[in-house]
Amino acid sequence: MMKHQMISKRALVNDVTLYYVTVGSGPAVLCLHGWPQNHREFMPIFEALAERYCFIAPDLRGYGDSDKPYADYMPATIAQDLLELADVEKVDQFHILSHDLGGPPSVALAYMAGKRALSLATIETPFFGLDYKEYVDPRVPYWHLSMHANMDIARFLIEGREEQYLRHFFRDFAYNPTAISEDELQRYVMQMKQPGNLRASLNHYALIDEKATQLAEFAKKKLSIPTMGWGGRRSFGSHCFDSARALSDRAEGGVIEECGHWVFEEKPDFICEQLGQFWNKSARM
Repeated sequence: MMKHQMISKRALVNDVTLYYVTVGSGPAVLCLHGWPQNHREFMPIFEALAERYCFIAPDLRGYGDSDKPYADYMPATIAQDLLELADVEKVDQFHILSHDLGGPPSVALAYMAGKRALSLATIETPFFGLDYKEYVDPRVPYWHLSMHANMDIARFLIEGREEQYLRHFFRDFAYNPTAISEDELQRYVMQMKQPGNLRASLNHYALIDEKATQLAEFAKKKLSIPTMGWGGRRSFGSHCFDSARALSDRAEGGVIEECGHWVFEEKPDFICEQLGQFWNKSARM
């Protein structure tokens, strides 16, 4: 049971209707979840920090209870969804928090928001389109990025096997294979079985080359805001921090030991402490 009331809302933004929740009070944090999850992945953060921050967490276009258009999944488009959602909530400035494939649009949002963005925190995020000495395209170590981008084949192989497939991701991409509870796993399985959900969510993998080109254009200029990147030792490792440093001279973060991809569920105390300190410092800068 959540200590803080989580309010369910809907808003028409950028020609799509998004389902989203708000919880807490204080400086705003816009939350961009990853695949195959939805706003619920941030609940450990809500529980720990809602007394100090107001979280605005949508199911991004293509997921959960939000609209599932057939096109328009570029990072800048999703970033525009979030900018207009902030307008609906009458929020002028905000921190940005992302996980997994919420990361590419969160980077676009940090650039597009200008002075409205207070900070960018990316947790276990694949960064596309960057160019620094240690950079490795995430499609090299992660087979599923290219497979999911071939949506016809991915749907052919996954439909009817959603539970087995998601169980593989939640177990094998974790350091602690029981970090995602059975109840939460079944929620995500139910979500993936809903009409249009698999097809739409796979669009977040589609056109990675084009998305990388768009993000590379943004990255030609460094971000002026504080940036954080954390990766699990058993997953992205130093990729997230290295990429954060490539984007901003005001970067911090590192590698989380004994942790895989599902950081909010595997290391909630650690990441909540890091985020709280980061946002507190960012507000004073």
